[in-house]
Amino acid sequence: MHWADFNVPQFTFLQFSPRIQSLTRIREISSFTVLFSLLLLSSRSSSSADHVRPPVVGILGGIGSGKSSVVQSITGLNLLIVDADRIGHELLLNSDIKTQIRTAFSAAVFDDTGAVDRSKLAKIVFGTSAEQNEARRQLDQILHPAIRREIQTQIRTVSTDVDAVILDAALLLETGWDAECHWLILVDTPEEIREHRVVLNRNWSPEEFARREATQWTIEAKRSRADYIVDNSGSMEDAAASMSQIFTSLLSADSDGNSS
Repeated sequence: MHWADFNVPQFTFLQFSPRIQSLTRIREISSFTVLFSLLLLSSRSSSSADHVRPPVVGILGGIGSGKSSVVQSITGLNLLIVDADRIGHELLLNSDIKTQIRTAFSAAVFDDTGAVDRSKLAKIVFGTSAEQNEARRQLDQILHPAIRREIQTQIRTVSTDVDAVILDAALLLETGWDAECHWLILVDTPEEIREHRVVLNRNWSPEEFARREATQWTIEAKRSRADYIVDNSGSMEDAAASMSQIFTSLLSADSDGNSS
C-alpha cells in the first residue's frame, strides 16, 4: 500500500516475500482492499483532531505454526490482539447462534448441558467430502458474519495508546478479513514441526491434522500473500524477536508518514 517512502532494513533473520520489495508497493489483492487502505490513510491525515487508529497487522500461518504464541511473546509494544478463533468459540455460547446451529445440525452436536460440543461439530465440518464441505459452508454462514462484526468493533473502538492491532485468525485469507489489514505477516513453520505440535499439545491424530489442514489455503498460497515472513522453525524467542523488529520498522515508518 502507498505509505511513506522509506527503506526497510535487511534483517538477516527476516525473509522477504519475493513479490514485496518495499512497503511502497501495493499488494496485488482486491481493489476493495486497496481502496480501504487509501481511505484509511486519507482519514488519518485529514485532521490532527481526528481519532488516529493504529495500523492493523494480520498474522498468517498454518495449523500449529505457533503464530499466536509468537505474537504473545512480543514485549515492549502495546498490542491489541483480536483473536478471531476465540471470538468464534465465545459465539458458540450465544443463544441465537446455538439456535441456528441446532437447526442446521440437529441436537446431535450438543452435550448434555445444552452446550455446543465442538468435537462433535468438528467431525461434521472438517474434511474434504461433499457433505463436510456443505456442512462447513453452513457453519461459516452462521458464524462468520458475527465474527466479522466483532472484529470490526474491536478495531473501530481501539484505544489511542495501542501501537498496533493484531488480527489473529486461522481463516484470515479464506474469509476476506485481510481487507481490514494494512500488512500481512506469515509465521512459517515446517509441516513436520506443526504436525508434531498439534499431536502433542492438542491430542490430535496425524489424520485429524491432515483433515483440518485440507480446509485451509496452502502454505504456498499464504506465503504469496504475505508482506513479511517470520521463520518459526527455531526457538520462540528468535521468532518473537524477528516479528518485533518488523513491527518496530513498520510502526516507525507509519508514524513518519502520519507526521509528514
